[in-house]
Amino acid sequence: MRSVVAKRIFGLFILCALLPIGCLAVLSLREMSINLKEQSHQHMHQAGKQISVAVLEGFSFLRAEMESLALSYGSHMGKSTGGPLEEMHQLRQNHFLGLTFFPDGSGFSEGSGAETVFGTPCLPPPRTEALRKHLASGQAAVFVQRVFGVPSRVHMALASRGMMAGRGFWVGEIHPKHLREIVENALPAQVDVTLLDSSGEVVYSSRLLPKTVVERVGAVVGQASSGQFEWDREGDTLLVNYRSIFLKVGFLAEDWIVIASQSKADAFAPMTNITRTFVLIAVLTILVVSLFSIGQIRRSLVPLAKLQEGTQNITRGDFESRVEVKSGDEFEELANSFNIMSERLRREFHALTETGRIVRSVLTGLEKEKIVKTVLSNMQSIVSCDMVAFFLMDSGGNGTARIYTDGSGSGNPADPGQTPVVFTREELQKLETTDGSPIVESGDEFLRLLAPISGDGVLRFVLLPLLHKESLAGVLAMGYGPGSIQVWEDLLRARQIGDQVVVALANAGLLEELAQFNRGAMTALARAVDAKSPWTLGHSERVTALSLAIGREMGLTAKELDMLHRGGMLHDIGKIGIPGSILDKPDKLTEKEFAIIQEHPGKGARILEPIPAFQEIIPIVTQHHERFNGKGYPRGLSGEAIYLGARILAVADVYDALTSDRPYRVALRPEEAFSYIVENAGMQFDPAVAQNFRKINLREEATSIFRKDRPVSIAGHGTITK
Repeated sequence: MRSVVAKRIFGLFILCALLPIGCLAVLSLREMSINLKEQSHQHMHQAGKQISVAVLEGFSFLRAEMESLALSYGSHMGKSTGGPLEEMHQLRQNHFLGLTFFPDGSGFSEGSGAETVFGTPCLPPPRTEALRKHLASGQAAVFVQRVFGVPSRVHMALASRGMMAGRGFWVGEIHPKHLREIVENALPAQVDVTLLDSSGEVVYSSRLLPKTVVERVGAVVGQASSGQFEWDREGDTLLVNYRSIFLKVGFLAEDWIVIASQSKADAFAPMTNITRTFVLIAVLTILVVSLFSIGQIRRSLVPLAKLQEGTQNITRGDFESRVEVKSGDEFEELANSFNIMSERLRREFHALTETGRIVRSVLTGLEKEKIVKTVLSNMQSIVSCDMVAFFLMDSGGNGTARIYTDGSGSGNPADPGQTPVVFTREELQKLETTDGSPIVESGDEFLRLLAPISGDGVLRFVLLPLLHKESLAGVLAMGYGPGSIQVWEDLLRARQIGDQVVVALANAGLLEELAQFNRGAMTALARAVDAKSPWTLGHSERVTALSLAIGREMGLTAKELDMLHRGGMLHDIGKIGIPGSILDKPDKLTEKEFAIIQEHPGKGARILEPIPAFQEIIPIVTQHHERFNGKGYPRGLSGEAIYLGARILAVADVYDALTSDRPYRVALRPEEAFSYIVENAGMQFDPAVAQNFRKINLREEATSIFRKDRPVSIAGHGTITK
């Protein structure tokens, strides 16, 4: 039945059978639903009206009882026992929680001579001129006191008159239980009622209504005194009818609201049996019709449904999907063709996915060897060859190259990647001018180049020259054994990857040239600074080497070591702006001269500031003369507020300065300089940096760092002379 054609045939049978029955059922149920809905709303409207009358009558009855209480109390002033007091006690339990008398002159404020007759002290009503006039006319007033977190307190006020002793007014708090009794006595069957006071708080609710229903009633009741609506809730619909209770004239209070509600499911219960009968008739009709339709549908459309399912699987990317149809007709032939197409699409999609992944990896590579190894380790996932090799041409342009295969670079001396080969001029010319991919077999002129990687049953190679600006950048070699079948798609995919490899190799070459230029420029700047004084020749390079050794001992990352290297080479660049007479002065510097010397970190920062590549090392340049105890310059930073690279550089800088001759003193012995570093740990130097410096000093294999006559290798930055 998932087939559109099957649904069309089946639907035609069902439509012819069910259309008359369905139309009759829909019309009948619709008419019944309308009638039941109208009756329900009329019933709830009448219920709201009854409760409104009951509340008004209840308030009138309470007013009469309150007058009786007031008269009884006024005629027995000063008596603590007796019949009237017992009567008041009984009424208090049933209808009032408390009764308080406020004499004239006390105002409407709490206290001020107010006397609580029994129960909870009552609060005076709001002080308004309208209330005074209303009470003076002999009528009662109802007001509500809202208390956060508890139900509202409903009060009734009545002026004293007639036989009452003194003049004033009475306030009684109506018992909530009595209000519920008033509503429940008028509550009709099958209808839920919620009574809201003038402040919108729930006074009574036979069934808790959703807060949103109450809020909606509160929003519209000011526009109309009564109305009705439906409210959808989870699993059911509420039929809601509301009306206002007019208390303004009789009790000087804002209108209260009666909300009558009924579940639509309860209201429409009579429709259940009729609906069930119609449903049973419809189900029976469908079963009978299905017996005649499904048989024919299955014979014709089951194969079509299988083909449709297979097509949807292909659309979702499931290229492993196969369709099995054994009908012995055209559907079976169509299924076989579909399976062949699915397999072909699977291979093509896999090749495209792998090609895209390899291209992304290649284009993001920054080193030539990593680019080549990425190609070698992934090429056979899209090319059906037995082995892959790559000839990476050297940048010298003399025809030399290195051979890489999958797994090259392991450090094994027999690794083909470590074996250089040389292309002759004729071989280079042939590879650079060919329009295709030469195939190398027995006796071919290129066979000697492939000797280091021949064997393992490889009978022939297909060479793919990779050209950059008409020059050979590399050669991709694909080897095939006796059982391998070369297909034209292999060359197409290899060419797509090869074109991207050429771009990546060119980018990597540019990055290498740029890195060499940066290192050379940085070294030239450092040597230019050191050459300003014969006493500091080679100082920046020696300090850099020692700083990197300390940084590696402390476990710095490659990025942090690179920043340390650049900061070390350029840490004294600000001395370009210091007069040579001060730098080479053999005597003690004056305060003014020393102040000029202290300016060189800031001058270095200003020199480097316009260069974006050196922004990260400015803290090293400006802080390498700060002291761990805060007595350094230029800012007097202390502790970890000093940049870590500057703390490392400070140790290396002082050590090299102490072990070098200066115009004003001779060089110290290395052990004396070492002792100075250790003794000043925690004061001038970071203790952690000094501790790692000590490890380097004590380690025998690192002693070359402390000699001035040996070259030291800076990781990733070549070799320099100290």
